[in-house]
Amino acid sequence: MSQTRAPILRLAKENLKRRPVRSWSMLFLVFVLAFALFATTVLDDSFKGSLDTTLARLGADVIVVPEDYDQELADSLFLGSLSDFHFERSWLSKLDEIEGIETYTTQTYIATLAADCCSAATQLIVFDPETDFIIKPWLEEEGLPLPGPGEFYAGWQILPAETGKITFFGQDYRVVGKLEKSNTAFDTCLFMTQDTAQMIMDSPAYSAAFGKPQARAEELVSSVMIRAKAGADPKAIARKINFGIKDSPLRAYPTLDVFQTFEVAAKAMNGYSQSLMIIILLVVILALTTIFTLTINERTCEFGLLASLGVPRRRLGAVICVEACLLGLGGGLLAALLGVILLAFFKMPLQLALDLPRIASDPLYLMGVSGKSLGLALLVAFLASLYSAWRIAAAEPAELIKGAEL
Repeated sequence: MSQTRAPILRLAKENLKRRPVRSWSMLFLVFVLAFALFATTVLDDSFKGSLDTTLARLGADVIVVPEDYDQELADSLFLGSLSDFHFERSWLSKLDEIEGIETYTTQTYIATLAADCCSAATQLIVFDPETDFIIKPWLEEEGLPLPGPGEFYAGWQILPAETGKITFFGQDYRVVGKLEKSNTAFDTCLFMTQDTAQMIMDSPAYSAAFGKPQARAEELVSSVMIRAKAGADPKAIARKINFGIKDSPLRAYPTLDVFQTFEVAAKAMNGYSQSLMIIILLVVILALTTIFTLTINERTCEFGLLASLGVPRRRLGAVICVEACLLGLGGGLLAALLGVILLAFFKMPLQLALDLPRIASDPLYLMGVSGKSLGLALLVAFLASLYSAWRIAAAEPAELIKGAEL
């Protein structure tokens, strides 16, 4: 009799404890669903967020690079891949004749080596302080002065072996500061002016590795970042550069087109993730519904006896729903906990394995994703229990005691 008066929650807990194998199996199904949602959401948001942040940090409408180097540039800016391509600065005078350009600035890329001559294989970016609208504003936001000869600013993830010092091609240089985290490939780069670039190119070790430079650092350009005038069409500007400059080795691309490969990849990843989630969702709902139905059919006599002792059938149905919600709660919490732990301990290996510039791991963001996963786990478990709960609530006690199938 005491059990008939027991609260619904306690009844549900006791039922789950009496069938540990069944309970853990159902909890595992819910866990798989919740963890799949957690993982796909984090990866999708990380990829898209990195792309959006990179575009915002560049602040350019059109990018000019040597012909056939657009993908290498995209890999460098988005993934932090090492790049080392150039064209002669003399071609810049042709850009002054292009209508629709408000301003432009240049960048030069120098790739270092993972060898005894260098602290690490790192992308060096040379910017022009007189025209720059990408790196200079970044420094100004943090109240930092421009780097001088022999000086670098390090991206957020750069960790020099010795504080304030880094070695490239047998020479030591000063790291005068670290830039604020941008969640882009810039976090893995070092930034300098042309004076420092020339010091590197003049070093014997650089000449031994790459051959003696055919031009001075100030004469070499890797990319030109262009801002269009208000109302000007970046695609029209790119066409004028591509077809209006005779015998040009340059190729201009609207910034969005440079990252088109990654944008397509982001959409494809999102599509695959959604398809996977739908498949897992359907499988889990079907499996949980089947397990609940089979289990309840084995317990009809138990429910019939409780009903004959005066327990309302609606309350018996509620016990089944509460059991399901407890399973959903456990599976959802376990998925969120495992997801957060994996990110805490394996974030960098995951970035390298998945070739992502960053993985979203802000605590508030992860709380939101965890809540989303937990909510789905609870909802799916509850929905899967509704059929069994309804059949128990609708059945007559005599039918239940006889063990009639529901």
